[in-house]
Amino acid sequence: MKPTRRTILRGIGGAVMCLPALECFGEVTDKKKSPVRFGAMFMPNGVNPPDWVPKGVGEDFEFSPILAPLKDHRSNITVVSNLMNETASSNHIKLTSAFLCGQNHVGQKSEASIDHLIAQQIGANSRVPHLRLGTEPPRAQGYLTCSNVSWNQDNVLLAPELNPRVAFDRMFRDFNSPEARRKALGQRSILDAVLERSKSFGKDLSSYDKQKMDQYFSSVRELEERLDKVITPPTKAAGGWTPSLTAEKTGEYRPAEEVPDSAEEYMDVLIDIMILGMWTDTTRVATLMMGHGLSRKNFAFLDGVNNDHHVTSHHRNDAQLLKEYQIICRWHVQRLQRMMDKMALIDEGGSSLLDNTLMLFGAGMSQGNTHSGSNIPILLAGKAGGAMKTGRHIQTAKNTQHSNFLLSVLQKMGVDRERFGMSNGTVELN
Repeated sequence: MKPTRRTILRGIGGAVMCLPALECFGEVTDKKKSPVRFGAMFMPNGVNPPDWVPKGVGEDFEFSPILAPLKDHRSNITVVSNLMNETASSNHIKLTSAFLCGQNHVGQKSEASIDHLIAQQIGANSRVPHLRLGTEPPRAQGYLTCSNVSWNQDNVLLAPELNPRVAFDRMFRDFNSPEARRKALGQRSILDAVLERSKSFGKDLSSYDKQKMDQYFSSVRELEERLDKVITPPTKAAGGWTPSLTAEKTGEYRPAEEVPDSAEEYMDVLIDIMILGMWTDTTRVATLMMGHGLSRKNFAFLDGVNNDHHVTSHHRNDAQLLKEYQIICRWHVQRLQRMMDKMALIDEGGSSLLDNTLMLFGAGMSQGNTHSGSNIPILLAGKAGGAMKTGRHIQTAKNTQHSNFLLSVLQKMGVDRERFGMSNGTVELN
């Protein structure tokens, strides 16, 4: 039976909403090409590789216990194995900061992260060039490097937003209203004054203070860019493409003021904000830290789990801890599955939001028990607007540099680079 406009789907944050215009309703006439989006999702504490790596290579592979939730999305994923993040043995902090950078940021300057570079390439027409979200504050001041996977060219960490309501309001509240523009103009003038005054004492700062000021100025520049997007809204995408959901119609999805007590609800609300941002073309690049690199999140709410995430990752080959470790890792993959389910239902004129996105999912370390950087868990979801050959398991040569893979992702997203991080080649993704 042909569906009607009364057809509904379970939408963002559990709300019930009408489907966007679909061909089956005779409403989709605009076949203009939608833009390609990029997303990254970081999973802390690694995995037990035998529970992650699929059996078989190419298109003929079997899903592992952790990846089993993605079975219905076989045709939309690409699993890449045998990647080495920096070195075979390292630690949580270094491997976390190298996840999107190819090299770590502990006591040294490294690359800008690929999400930041991609945002510079494709984010100019978005109100929020790079959306960054997270679920956990850093454990302590000394672990800031482990609480972050996004970095700019000045070696400054780009911190994630932890509050769903704040993230939502930054993207959608008072969207380009006259009042919002007046407020943005006022904020911009204050920033200009602060920056002018700060120049007078910069030469007298210690090296530590200079580093902190660099971080401050980086945050100010980002705020300036965001205010400019309000004052002078970006032009529409080339070719006249417009999203099926417009930003000013997102009010019904505004999250509650308080951060959810439930870890699952919290994570899903943040994922829904990522979907909304991409769907409305408010952002084309989104990054989610599902936990910081030393996460001790308690997963006792899952059947069969009695310990926190970090404890299970250091399982010492104990059968019970290995079982709990697998359950927790599988829970993170289920969050990706939920995201893919929703993105696949969002029609963009003959292709889905999932078709038009490239999502990088994984961790900076493989075996949490030994802090191993060898054979880290990595997969890509989505078809990048048709540029990705999906539905396969790519098994690279043993200990292929993760930087090679990151360079290939950059090139796939249109960033012109010949080298990145510790790269000595590329990984074939076509």
